[in-house]
Order: sequence, then structure tokens, then C-alpha cells
Amino acid sequence: MVQLRDVNMQFEGKKVLEGVLLNVQPQERLVIMGQSGSGKSTILRLILGILRPDSGSVFFKQYEINRLKRRKLQQVRQQIGMVYQYSALLSSLTVRQNVALPLEELTDKSGSEIDKIVDEKLELVGMLDTKDLLPDELSGGMRKRVALARGLVLDPELVLLDEPSAGLDPVIATVVDELIINLTQKSKATSIIVTHEMESAFRIATRMAMLYEGKIIEEGEPEKFKQSKNPVVAQFLSGSTEGPILEGSLDAIRKK
Repeated sequence: MVQLRDVNMQFEGKKVLEGVLLNVQPQERLVIMGQSGSGKSTILRLILGILRPDSGSVFFKQYEINRLKRRKLQQVRQQIGMVYQYSALLSSLTVRQNVALPLEELTDKSGSEIDKIVDEKLELVGMLDTKDLLPDELSGGMRKRVALARGLVLDPELVLLDEPSAGLDPVIATVVDELIINLTQKSKATSIIVTHEMESAFRIATRMAMLYEGKIIEEGEPEKFKQSKNPVVAQFLSGSTEGPILEGSLDAIRKK
């Protein structure tokens, strides 16, 4: 479904991705883990075609995303849903208008068809009775659910989710995680989830990949990750300050 082949990316001379190789199979829920600023969200933007790699190739099905012309890229994006880290709902639009936006921008469906689809998706996430409210009238968890409805409104084959449980309390985070699992299973969609929230990662994932210093250093099923012998993976999962992550920074702090 998705393939990254030897992808390199840098910003202002700093390497963010270095020779990244990644394969995502249909109907997988792949969780990409890593430190803040490690390049996880960059991978999602490359798959969407918002960014283009400095070298290497990014494929969605048979399409080489980084080589598509604008018009073709827009067509391909109709098969990809995106749920942004902070929901990214437009504050001046109602819930209904926010969810309808991809249908209005990317399809030629009639107003009545759009209304029906929007109601269906909002009902799926338990938010139908909020459709006339503005985003500022919703809690953080409710905004996440609306964003999920918008991400699914085009019935995409691939759903990209950037930190879907960030900023939520543990109970609401669990609700959002279970919604992601149920909705992607029901629609038979493939999903790629970026997170550094370990409980959510192990709850959602059918497979995991760890990004560190620009490379995928380990990938596999969740149980394999729990037993990893890689010191970076083990430290990241445990949250310990002892280990290779931040080693130089901690030494400098201790010397002070």
C-alpha cells in the first residue's frame, strides 16, 4: 500500500531522514514511534505529497507520489485521509462544514449527497448531535473525533494520523484509540499512526517501527518490540534516562 525507498530529507542542512526504507501492507495499522522532532510527521507529509524528498521514492499503491503532477496528486489524495495532530478544524466553520470540506473541494457530489455522508460519518464517531456547533464549543476529545470523521469522509484506502491522542486524558485517549481501531477495521482501511504515547501505540498497532536519528532502527509486531534488545528501543519504551538517547545532553547537565 505504501513504500518508502531510500528516502533522504534534510531541513536547513540538518538530516531528518536518512535512507529510510519502509513497507506498509494493506489493512495494517502501522505505528511509527520516535522522539519529538525525529521526523515522524515528515514521513506523513511525504506520503501526502506536501513535502518531496531530497532523494529516494515515496509510493502509494502504484503511484510514485514525489513525481506526480499537481492535478494527478490531487486525484490520488482523494484516497488518503489525514487526521492532524491538533485536529486542524477551521474555527469559523461548524462541525458539519468542517467534515463536508473535503467532499466539497474534491468531489462533484450534490449538497444532499454531502449532507447524507457527513451525517453518516459523524454518527460513526458519536458526534452527530454536535454538527451545528463550532470547534471552540467542543472539548479536545470531541474535536479529535470530528477530525477523525473528516479524515474518513472520502472513504479513503489509507488513513494517516499524527499524534491522535496527544493532549487527551487517559480515558478519552482510550476512546479515540478504540474508535481508530474500529473505524479502520470496518472500512478495511490501512492506517499509519505517528505517536510517542506508548499506551496508545501498543493498543492500536498491528505493527510498529522505531525512527531514530533519521533511520528506522527496528520494526515488527508489538510483542517483538516489548522484547527488543536494541538499547534505544528499550530505553524509549521504558522512559528511562539511562541509555543512548540524550546521553550527551544528560552528561552536560550533570557536569553543571
